[in-house]
Amino acid sequence: MYEDIEELAAQGYLELPDKDLHSLSRTELSTLVAKALARIEDSQGTTLADEYGRVTRLLVEDKVQLNLSKEQLEAAGKIFRQREREARRASDDLARQSLRGVNRLEVMGPLQKRAKASQVRLQAAARDFAVARQRTLRRQRMNDELAQRQNDLLNAMTSAATGVGPELMESFGASSTSGTIRTSGGFGSSAADLGEGGSGMPYTAAMDANSASPDRTYPNGSRLLRDSPARDADAIARASALRTEFMSELDDAGYIDDQNAHLADDLPVKNLQRPRLRVDGEVRVSDGHSSGDRPEYRRNDTELRLRVYPDYDIDGNWHAIGMVEAKKQFGDKHDKDDEKIRLDRYYLEGNIGLAKVDVGAFSSLMAEGNVYDSKFKGMRISAGNPVVYTMEYGKANDTDKAWNLTADYEQPTYGLGAGVYRFEGGYDRDNAVADGKQSVAMARAHQKMGDVDVGAMILYGKDRGKQGTGYVVSVSNGTEKSWEPRNRSWWLKYYYQPYETYYSHTMNGTADVMRRYGGFKGVGAGYSYTLSKDWLFNLEYYHLWDLDTDKQSNTVWGSLTHYFKNYEN
Repeated sequence: MYEDIEELAAQGYLELPDKDLHSLSRTELSTLVAKALARIEDSQGTTLADEYGRVTRLLVEDKVQLNLSKEQLEAAGKIFRQREREARRASDDLARQSLRGVNRLEVMGPLQKRAKASQVRLQAAARDFAVARQRTLRRQRMNDELAQRQNDLLNAMTSAATGVGPELMESFGASSTSGTIRTSGGFGSSAADLGEGGSGMPYTAAMDANSASPDRTYPNGSRLLRDSPARDADAIARASALRTEFMSELDDAGYIDDQNAHLADDLPVKNLQRPRLRVDGEVRVSDGHSSGDRPEYRRNDTELRLRVYPDYDIDGNWHAIGMVEAKKQFGDKHDKDDEKIRLDRYYLEGNIGLAKVDVGAFSSLMAEGNVYDSKFKGMRISAGNPVVYTMEYGKANDTDKAWNLTADYEQPTYGLGAGVYRFEGGYDRDNAVADGKQSVAMARAHQKMGDVDVGAMILYGKDRGKQGTGYVVSVSNGTEKSWEPRNRSWWLKYYYQPYETYYSHTMNGTADVMRRYGGFKGVGAGYSYTLSKDWLFNLEYYHLWDLDTDKQSNTVWGSLTHYFKNYEN
């Protein structure tokens, strides 16, 4: 990614900041990419002469920057050498006094302080010198690349104007490196300036095989995909890769839709014909073993499960989506759906104005699954940018009525969220369906720190007159990617959740069983690894205590999942 950005800068499609690229955030990098994409798009609608003029202007500007960088490098070098001499003298004075056996504090103290301060100044000067040298070398490379591009463009125009290549022109006295064409009269003109009254053949767009037609249309297809010099093709390929990498940031900034939506059609991407009925599916075999201080904490569950997700495109906006499930259970758990094929999800999804709407029976993941993770029958409306507001209204599992309202704000490196969840009827503390109401309020935040993402969530719940406060803290690295072989991800969480703070927990541990004992606390850990494309291995471990009696439970759960579909991404 950094190599592509630097290469586009060297070719004159963007100006790099003085800071090291690796120190820039994704948002800052995406801004550079957006500028490069816009400049590449603009350059495609020009003749060779127009491009020659643009590159010449950039070359002049770049030479000015290069000269300034050289002056800064020279100044930084002088300061570095001066600080080096000062540090050497200070260290020498300290060493000599130490060898003489002088240990008096009033003598050694100032010498030690001076030596330490000189080392700090030397380190800062060395850093500044290294940065200045790196910047100068980078600008020198960019200058050389632009000069070569200018020369290539001049050669192309020379060939178009004369009908012969630059090598043959050299034999007739034309210089391809000086920027002029020498004639028998002994005077020269810039190739871009040759016209009526000049000493050479007039240059027109018709002579440029790679240019637009006089009316600036491109009958041969996309502007970015027409025949172009190899250097332009390389720039387009690099820009395409960067556009894919920063698609999310470019979309959030409005670049994709508002300013250059046509660029999506121009970039070289494979044109895929997707079926109107798309089908995703998964086959999973899982095995879980729990032990603990109570009989209900001890169980062994082995399950083979098939899920198929049909998605029918009705009119380009509305989709009819479902989930067909069949499973076979071999362990201690045998629920009412064992060995049955059932349509468990069925809903319509589409956009009404700026809002995304789901109506029917769909999956609901409340508070990252720490409050609820199961089927929800009703309606969901989601809208807003950058803050996304979501409302669900209907019925959760065995409730008379349920609703929730959430607000989420997500950025590339951090995120915030809050929500309120309400269940009327449904499960009480003993996991029996009973009258009453349960409400949970949630606030969360997460921050990326290097390769890991650190998060915290606070939960406050009320259930039939009782109340409790809980929290979940987490550390994670990566995400599951079933399509990327050898992809790894992991997470680690600590839970403290009284039963009032959750209704149906997402974990594969014994959290739901512990509701009757006041809730749970403890740790959970998970690891995922993509064995090969569409084959995903998961392993999870939970060590929990119930809050009323401090009885413990241990769970180890693993699964192997194969994914399939009837279309290509």
